[in-house]
Amino acid sequence: MREAVERWAIKRAVNVMRALLAREPTPERFRRLLALAAPLLARRESFDASVPFAIGDAGARWIRPAGSASGAVILYLHGGGFVASAPTLYESFVAALSREAGGRGLMLDYRLAPEHPFPAALEDCFAAWEFLLSSGVDPARIVIAGDSAGGNLVVNTAMRARDEGLPQPAALLLISPLLDLTFSGESVRRNDGFDPMFRAASLHRLLDYYGTGLDPREPRLSPLFGRLTGLPPAMVLAGSSEVLLDDALRFAARVPGARTAVWHDLPHVFPVFRGLTAGDRAIREMADFIRARTADATAGTA
Repeated sequence: MREAVERWAIKRAVNVMRALLAREPTPERFRRLLALAAPLLARRESFDASVPFAIGDAGARWIRPAGSASGAVILYLHGGGFVASAPTLYESFVAALSREAGGRGLMLDYRLAPEHPFPAALEDCFAAWEFLLSSGVDPARIVIAGDSAGGNLVVNTAMRARDEGLPQPAALLLISPLLDLTFSGESVRRNDGFDPMFRAASLHRLLDYYGTGLDPREPRLSPLFGRLTGLPPAMVLAGSSEVLLDDALRFAARVPGARTAVWHDLPHVFPVFRGLTAGDRAIREMADFIRARTADATAGTA
């Protein structure tokens, strides 16, 4: 019964957001809506957040769940169409994921478009990777994770590390990733109207603010058009009704050994929302993946 009520509340909240964004999908409106919805959608979680500090031009803070060990480190890159963030929503989710994985999270507040269009966000994410390496954190303990637009930044950060000869993280974790800004995936049309979070037209308009005037086939905008060999092991999650489903499936098909989990009839970035039994299960599965990939490096840490 509780889950049914929570699912109804979440569906109502995201449908209201979708309707409002369809009328005027500006970054300002998206930010206001997320600020209003985040406290209603955020998971209930006990954690400590460090005083925000700067990594280059971006902000960052450590998220430490109550009683968590100092094992895996999760560098988390949030979604929001490259134009918005919701700290209340993402901090509690990162805390839940870190608690289950027995580690801690580093939340990055990368610069947002349109004030800071491409490649500002990508530069900030790569700076965060260099920060962790320069801080002496063993890359074999680190998983780079992100949802939606953050999933795009996860893949691009790993691709750049590969191309510049830097160490790679232990794994990548992608939740409902946005990897193709040409929107050529068949699910964009097939699931348009079924995805409770977005309509295809809203995606097009929102993302114009990030890469206006650029070729959307540029791999740093659309990593599906880039070279995906030589990347770390990956886990990819998505809902079956998402307009972005085919981005997840096409990425997994091209990355050897990538683990894919498609959850039936669940919304975009569903593990982030509180109260869903399926979301709780997804967090446990993601945490199992993180522990398995970082087990050797974190053995013996306390």
